[in-house]
This record gives sequence, C-alpha cells and structure tokens, in this order.
Amino acid sequence: MKQKKPFSDAKHWRGRAEATRVKAESLEDDTSRCRLLMVAEEYDKLARLAEERQRNEVDGQF
Repeated sequence: MKQKKPFSDAKHWRGRAEATRVKAESLEDDTSRCRLLMVAEEYDKLARLAEERQRNEVDGQF
C-alpha cells in the first residue's frame, strides 16, 4: 500500500487553509490578516491540485 504524502493529500491542505483562516481572524492588524488569508487561498489551490492529481492517478489505473 502506498503511503500518502502531504503534498498529495487534499485534506491536509484544506486543514492548513482552515487553521490559517482561524489564525487570520484573530489578528487585529489588517495587513497581517490579509496576508494570512492569501496564504490560506494558496493552501486551497494546493488542495485542488492534490485532488486533480488523485483523479489522474485513478484514471490512469483503468
């Protein structure tokens, strides 16, 4: 059985995005909050890429 790596795990990246958003909402500084929200968006992009990679792996098995 293949071991999942975080880079290929959409759930991992979605968790990071959510944790980053929670942290961002606790900040009073608008600049810092905005930057953390942008980081969260990047984590969401990584999650979408991981999902796409998983779909391609499944499609390639048939």
